[in-house]
Amino acid sequence: MTEPLQVGQFAIVDHEPVDRGPNAGFFHGKGPADDRAELYIVAEGTTPAGEAFAGHIVSGAGQLWAGLDMSLTGALQRLFQEAHRNLIDWNRKSIAQHRVSIGLSAFGRRGSQAVIAQAGPSVAFHATASGVFPYYTDEEHGRPLGTGPLEPQLTRISFLPGDRLLLLSSVAVAALDDDLIAGILRLPVDQVLPELWRRLQDARHLTVLLVSAPEATTRPGRAAVAPPAEPYIIGANEPPAEAPPSPPRRDAPRAELPWPAAEPHDDAFQPSLFIEEKQEDTVAAARAQLTNIGERARRAAYLPMESAQAPEPLRRAVGENVLAQLAADGLARAAASRAAALPMPSPAVASSAHPLSWRVAQPLASTVTFGAPAAAAAGGGGGGGASMSFDPVPSSIPERRQHRRRQQSFSRSLVREEVPPPPPPHHEEIPLAAELAEDVRARASVASVAGETIAGENAVTINGGGSLVRVRTRPAGRWKGSSSGGGAARTALHRLPPTWLIILAGLTVLVAVVGVIALPGMLSKNEGERYASLIDQAEQKIAVARSFSQDPAERRRVLTEAQALLLEARDLSQNGPEAQSLISEVAGALSVMDAVKTPATVEVIASLEQFGEKPVAATRLTVSNDSAYILDSASAQIIAIKLADGERKVVYGEDKDAKRGRPIATTFTDGNDLGGPALLIADEGRGLWAYSAAGGLKAVPFAAPAGMKVTDITMFGRDLFVLDSAASAIYRFSPSDGGYNATPFKWLDTPDLAAARRLMVDGEAITVDANGSVRRFSGQISLVLSEAGIDKKLVAAESPLAAGKNDIAILDAANDRIVVFRRDGSFDRQYRHADFKAMSAFTMRANGDAYVFSGGKLRRVIF
Repeated sequence: MTEPLQVGQFAIVDHEPVDRGPNAGFFHGKGPADDRAELYIVAEGTTPAGEAFAGHIVSGAGQLWAGLDMSLTGALQRLFQEAHRNLIDWNRKSIAQHRVSIGLSAFGRRGSQAVIAQAGPSVAFHATASGVFPYYTDEEHGRPLGTGPLEPQLTRISFLPGDRLLLLSSVAVAALDDDLIAGILRLPVDQVLPELWRRLQDARHLTVLLVSAPEATTRPGRAAVAPPAEPYIIGANEPPAEAPPSPPRRDAPRAELPWPAAEPHDDAFQPSLFIEEKQEDTVAAARAQLTNIGERARRAAYLPMESAQAPEPLRRAVGENVLAQLAADGLARAAASRAAALPMPSPAVASSAHPLSWRVAQPLASTVTFGAPAAAAAGGGGGGGASMSFDPVPSSIPERRQHRRRQQSFSRSLVREEVPPPPPPHHEEIPLAAELAEDVRARASVASVAGETIAGENAVTINGGGSLVRVRTRPAGRWKGSSSGGGAARTALHRLPPTWLIILAGLTVLVAVVGVIALPGMLSKNEGERYASLIDQAEQKIAVARSFSQDPAERRRVLTEAQALLLEARDLSQNGPEAQSLISEVAGALSVMDAVKTPATVEVIASLEQFGEKPVAATRLTVSNDSAYILDSASAQIIAIKLADGERKVVYGEDKDAKRGRPIATTFTDGNDLGGPALLIADEGRGLWAYSAAGGLKAVPFAAPAGMKVTDITMFGRDLFVLDSAASAIYRFSPSDGGYNATPFKWLDTPDLAAARRLMVDGEAITVDANGSVRRFSGQISLVLSEAGIDKKLVAAESPLAAGKNDIAILDAANDRIVVFRRDGSFDRQYRHADFKAMSAFTMRANGDAYVFSGGKLRRVIF
């Protein structure tokens, strides 16, 4: 029976810590829950591209382990061999920058059996009651996966309750020695991973996996774990504790390293603190802070309470009205200030002229008695002195306001108001009344004479037939000055422009003249310098492009930049010979990289322009030795065309009564499993049909899984491969019972298939996504073709087909061309032709001939 284990892990990916790294995993095999194999695995890359590839190896190993049902050692050997085979196949088809090699550490367990499997750079530590034992790969098994022959190193161990197994990247051994790692493993299990993280956190890539078997009861020979002691309080004046003992020597024998069962921290190992990294010890800092605290300063004496007024909070607490007292003090100070500023009259005057009773506000005394020399001098007999009383300050607000008004009236009564002197008399000579009357009569007589004269002239004019309006002899203003010549001069002076406008006009004319003279020379000089600079930059980029012979994408980018510089230089100087010659050189280099080729012949096999009721919309094209089959999505039918004479007929159509669904994809099989060569048709109802000229159309047994949705189908050998992009899977169906009635095998299962819409299989899978990306799958690993060196990226790629041993031909209908890529993803060549416009379907035969459907016609293309 397999007891459950405790698993903990962390990883560092490009200096970033994560709790679950991509290069570690643990998986379960087949079988019941209490008797199934368990796999714990850690991978690390040994090449620049290997670290990113290690996660794919772990994922593929987990999927393979889940399907294996064999012995523990056999399953581990099969797992390592499959990973090694995938790496060898990947490296064989990839460029040097993409080749990878891997170091792999695995721990398999089933029941009481436990085996450590290692290959390449690998290290594991097994902690038992008797000690901690490291496991490294020897020279024979130290070769990384993907570089040569492989045989994993298998070590059988006893994994008992309380044991621990640590799998980690080999980079950790370079930072920590074996004894230090052994000491860390003897810590309580919840402290092992934090301690390793503190010591290895500066690594760029690291993976750590800790497997421990829980200890159900106390094992013989081990002391029970003591309960935690009472918390220890650090005293302020207590001396610091002694330093812990140093770690054991590296050359000490393993028998001297006891298993720490009684204490959380073993005496042979002192862990670093996990409170604050790379700083002083926290306990020492707290002790120093407590020790350095000085005695507080105390006041030697206090002021007596009698000499100081009580604080305001205390006064408010006992009920005293502090605000009222402050207002009263302010009023008293104001009254005293006004009394000091007023001029005091002499005592005699005060006694005789102003027998007043002075009353001034004073809060401290209600009555004050002065001596009476003033009264005696004034002749006022009487007693021993004059008594003057001072009113105390009222306590209520209305009384205080009335008191303030009395003080103000008293102050105003002490100031004598002086009457201002009268203004001086105003003397004006006023004419007599007789003179005024004479002046009025003179003015009236003048007005009457002028009126009689005007009336007489008007009467003569009217009786004589004249006009009352006289025409002016020359145009002029209504109002004239004393001199007509002077008025014209003033008008001309008034119309002159202002001075600033004259200066501005002069400056504008000056700048224009200078610009006309100097600007052409300056422009000519700048254009010459710019032209020389552009030529120099273009020559430098051309030289750089020659060095990128192995990187077509970078070479094309640099040449394109040089071409842009040269075109700008040609626009500046039409007669520059350097620009034209360099443009020709760059254009020739780009033309070589474009690799545009023209097919040898393109001939029409048949025309479907007048076929059927709807225009044919070909989405799939399949060719046999004597016929071509076109899937017409517009009419949901399959059209067969004879290659010899172009005869056309419909061989499949959607028919609900016959339970034939809409056709989705087609492929051709040359095997005899269906009675001879036949066209396979998959419909949307998960049905499979076969058509041949001899046998006609018939249904084929097809064990489609529940929920499978066919996206595309293809043949490789005798097996049928079905792409189900909705499930992100590719199924492989093997022939049986005159069809494909056996349960299919999920050949590929990866999220990278979610966007795939076309499929080709020739040992490895090639898919085309909806966005035009082309992917190559080797095992569970996918690579997007870089299309390095191509002039225009693929827009809507279709129909990936094998064009030779290492080439892939793809239809790029948006750019009216057929593009050929190498297996490593780099661009090789492209075919263009006038008849390639509006292509919608493309296929190739084994002899290299291609067939395309464009412009409503089926054409044969010979490259």
